[in-house]
Amino acid sequence: MKMKNILSLAFTNMRRRKTRTALTTLGIVVGIMAVVSISALSGGFEGQITQQLSQGLDTDILTVIPGGGILGGGGLTSLQMNDTRLIQNITGVEATLGISQTGTTIYNETGGTLDTRLIGVNFTNLEAVYGHRLTFSDGDWNQLGANDSCIIGYLNDPIASAGDNVTAEVLVRVGFSFIFINVSFIVGGVLEEAGQSGMLPFDRSIFIPLDTYQDLFNTEAIDSILVRIADPQQADAIADEISEAFEDQVLVIVPSAIIDTVSGVFNIMEVFLLAIASIALLVAGISILNIMLVTVMERTREIGIMKAIGAKDRTILSQFLSEAVLLGVLGGVIGIIVGLVLAYGMGLMLPVLFSSFQGGFGNGDFGFGGGGSFTLVPVLAPETILIAMSFSILVSVIFAIYPARKAAKLDPVKALRYE
Repeated sequence: MKMKNILSLAFTNMRRRKTRTALTTLGIVVGIMAVVSISALSGGFEGQITQQLSQGLDTDILTVIPGGGILGGGGLTSLQMNDTRLIQNITGVEATLGISQTGTTIYNETGGTLDTRLIGVNFTNLEAVYGHRLTFSDGDWNQLGANDSCIIGYLNDPIASAGDNVTAEVLVRVGFSFIFINVSFIVGGVLEEAGQSGMLPFDRSIFIPLDTYQDLFNTEAIDSILVRIADPQQADAIADEISEAFEDQVLVIVPSAIIDTVSGVFNIMEVFLLAIASIALLVAGISILNIMLVTVMERTREIGIMKAIGAKDRTILSQFLSEAVLLGVLGGVIGIIVGLVLAYGMGLMLPVLFSSFQGGFGNGDFGFGGGGSFTLVPVLAPETILIAMSFSILVSVIFAIYPARKAAKLDPVKALRYE
């Protein structure tokens, strides 16, 4: 019998048993739907998180902090501004920025207050490293430079404007005790919204000259050094050179490595969730096995007649396997469509739930995205669709082999006598 006729007969038998076909296909639909929706949502989450990290962790900025040694222990306890010269000499490094920061409260001329971060930087180096990212809503770089000048980060309602005076309250050590002192600054500029770069928050921060910061706290040490590199693809190699220059006494944070780690975690989670979802396909396969065995019993006499008129074993085998293939194709197509619809539906619902949940924890000003809205667009790779469809057909065929072989091996005489 030609394959065309076998498929036609298989399709006719499925139509004759619509309810049974629908229930058998349902198991496959649920399994493929789970696999497709989980894969699409996982891809969407990974893309969203990677985008957020890429915005907050500039891939062309490395962060050098004290530490290092064997297995991360020991190393330098602090960094000095002179250390930036050692890094500046490394090929591929464009600019460096030494920073120190602490918490503070600032007051404006009318008594308004704001809890924020006090960050000591060299304004020239700040422009060299982040000039491409930072823009002023008020003031400019030319108004900076004096020891009492400062930059205020982005705020929806700025606490001061360029030319205004602000006072910072800082906790400093005096002998063996700590006291709060007030230090006044002239605002040289107010930044547009810039989010955060690694451990450096631009919004809700006040930047002052590093020399002034060190005088306030009576120290020459700095917290970290930010390194702008020419080619992010060379980040790992440059990071290794920096570590070698300090004899592995510092830790160099590479943003791309963090992003790769996060992607790796998502991949592991996706495999784990897909493994759980595949259980539904296993259940569907067992259902196919049971239904096929029942079908063989119901069609025993029909099989006997087919053999009596000359049908060979492989024809009977092909007929039952073709029904399994049609079930796999039908279940796979419907499962993929339903899975995509479910994924996009969840993609619309989750951001709403996420924004409601986030609302209970402040406005997100210190987040990587600067408190921007959360969006989720499911991403499903074409190969995932092919794998899902192939797996649907494969499961159907595997669990149909035994019933199909049993049908093909029936004795035609006994089959004709079967009631």
